[in-house]
Amino acid sequence: MSEEATQDTGSQEVAAEATEAPVRFVDTLDESLRGNPSLQNFADANAVAKAYVHARSHIGADKIVKPQSSWTDDQYNEFYAETGRPENANDYDIKINVDESDEDSWNKFKEAVYGAGLNNRQAQQMADFLETTITEVDERSAQNVETLISQSEMELEKEFGQATEQKVSMAMAAAERYIDPDLLEDVFLSDGRRLGDHPDIIRMFARIASDIGEDTLVGEGTQLVMTPAEAMSLAKQKMTEGAYTDKFHPNHDEAVEEVQKLFELASG
Repeated sequence: MSEEATQDTGSQEVAAEATEAPVRFVDTLDESLRGNPSLQNFADANAVAKAYVHARSHIGADKIVKPQSSWTDDQYNEFYAETGRPENANDYDIKINVDESDEDSWNKFKEAVYGAGLNNRQAQQMADFLETTITEVDERSAQNVETLISQSEMELEKEFGQATEQKVSMAMAAAERYIDPDLLEDVFLSDGRRLGDHPDIIRMFARIASDIGEDTLVGEGTQLVMTPAEAMSLAKQKMTEGAYTDKFHPNHDEAVEEVQKLFELASG
């Protein structure tokens, strides 16, 4: 055989080896195992070993199947039981600060978390969250009520001036005469204020007191204090009278002094 022919045969053998497909790990297994679908994704023996070790570590451990969208209520209840839900809602041991008036609400809470399939730890976390949230809401509500009451007081003081205390007292006296006074304390408005704290209610009964006569409510001999509006109205009236306009009038000084006091009342 010539040297040229020998070289040609050698190059063909090299080309055949270069185009030959690599042998897959599964193809090295016994023929009875090669077709098993669970082995098709293993690239080498090392991958098989890792899978084996992982599987061995789970032998003997409790296995919980992940919920499926097709599950029935019975299947979900079995799952909830396996994940720690108590047998019934009353078996939850939840640590909360419960007032007697709130006990019914917390019992409904237990029924709700039971229906959701929560175990005791999960239910406790939900209870802690709700209790904290309710406390924060109550605190903010109380602060808001205090702010509203303070604003109402300033509003009345601006309107009634030095007569504020007397007007409010007379308004409450009128309210007690015509309605059950407990209504002013026991009825709460949507903003958290008591009915008796609303400035419009105080104004209304203050007008009623004025209509029926102050002496009837506060007793004879009580010196009534005018509101700024009343003082200003009277001052304007006094300034048109002769004692004020005529500086030679014998009561001119007294009239000027009275008007001055009225302006002081009007200024609050």
